[in-house]
Amino acid sequence: MGAVETPDTESQTVRIAFRVAYAGGRFAGSQQQPDVRTVEGVIIDACIRLGLFSDFRSAAFISAGRTDAGVSAQGQVIAFGTPHPDRAITTLNRMLPPDCWCTGWAAVPPGFNPRYAAETRTYRYIFPLAGLEPEMMEAAVRHFIGMHDFSRIARVVDGRDPMRRIISAEIGVEDDLIIFEVVGESFLWNMVRGMATLLMAAGSGLITPDRIAEILREPGDRIPAAPADPLILWDVDCSLTYHPMERSGKAGIWLGEEERSHLVGRKMMEWLGGNRLDIPRNEEFQNRFRHLL
Repeated sequence: MGAVETPDTESQTVRIAFRVAYAGGRFAGSQQQPDVRTVEGVIIDACIRLGLFSDFRSAAFISAGRTDAGVSAQGQVIAFGTPHPDRAITTLNRMLPPDCWCTGWAAVPPGFNPRYAAETRTYRYIFPLAGLEPEMMEAAVRHFIGMHDFSRIARVVDGRDPMRRIISAEIGVEDDLIIFEVVGESFLWNMVRGMATLLMAAGSGLITPDRIAEILREPGDRIPAAPADPLILWDVDCSLTYHPMERSGKAGIWLGEEERSHLVGRKMMEWLGGNRLDIPRNEEFQNRFRHLL
């Protein structure tokens, strides 16, 4: 933090917030769980090995929210207290595995809790363009904006209020992909993936865009969540100004290898006859969801 740690400063606990990015494919979700690899688990393990704290509870380690297995993030926020802030800022990325890294840090007050400090959260979901009509999805996405009961498309647990306010929801096209971006104050479990299911239904012609408003109002079985891997937690706005952090060299190498693997895999699937993304989209999807919509 611009100062050298001394015996006097080491005894003073400083609370720091970190903006965290991770590729979700090899994590069983973000929230720590016993005997499985999670985002919180690898961060806490790295902090303990660095001597930043000995117990995550005493350090008041907490994340802004949880993501499911397979979901990635570029804007997750964590916070913890440590008597070694400079060590945390300069060394944490080198101790983390290559599929998880911090992109920025900010000093925060002792009681800072990113879960409650978050003013908005932004998610993005990616669809292949083939077999989908972006114009229909753009018309459909408007029905998510405002305050709604999202219990039809989310997992509502522990008596939580199913009402959520969506601030904005947009559809964009980038190359051969459709990007769905949604901003809300907070989200229910699987809620964004439920939105993605309805957008897929509208984009493939299974439902009209206006049908989404009716589905949100009607009682009925829960709409299944779309796959997790196209979803990314894009941003958590805690009104913080972050100092940038460089990811480790191993993270950069890993990202390059992953990109190469995806490019090779895509061509391989084309050679094997998997280049018609609209076929499974229109047949399998409609057969699975028609009775619910």
